[in-house]
Amino acid sequence: MVQKGWKSNDRLIRVFAYGSVVSTYILIVIGGYVTTSNSGLGCGESWPLCKGAVLPALNNPEVVIELTHRLFNSVVGVFILGMAIVAWTRYKEASNIVLLSTASLVALIAQVLLGMVTVTTSLNPIVGDAHLALASAILAIVVANVVTVRNLTLRPAELEK
Repeated sequence: MVQKGWKSNDRLIRVFAYGSVVSTYILIVIGGYVTTSNSGLGCGESWPLCKGAVLPALNNPEVVIELTHRLFNSVVGVFILGMAIVAWTRYKEASNIVLLSTASLVALIAQVLLGMVTVTTSLNPIVGDAHLALASAILAIVVANVVTVRNLTLRPAELEK
């Protein structure tokens, strides 16, 4: 049921919610490719730089693969940060959305730091496994958030179906 005072067609929160899910899933797939192609150290152990530069020479496939993973994280960051800002400013009364949005942002920050540790420890398998586990948790959080957003922003006509 649509909450009192809510716009039944709030596109902005839906864009951020669905964008968070899709981009997080894509980032996990790219991360899997980084692992299976042995490109995890494509940028070397320098972090956040790649081969000591902001934009390194792209003459090595491992560099391109690893850099793609790092750069696509910024797409995920835009969606998750945007979702948190919209939740904090427009949906304060929706505690589930605020909680899930905040949790996904905090988890994403932890994930970026864990990615740094993964690289700087020369791909320690335990750290790498924790990196994948946290990525899976973030995906679960953003999926739960999109379901919550969808349920709270349905139009009355959609509820009757």
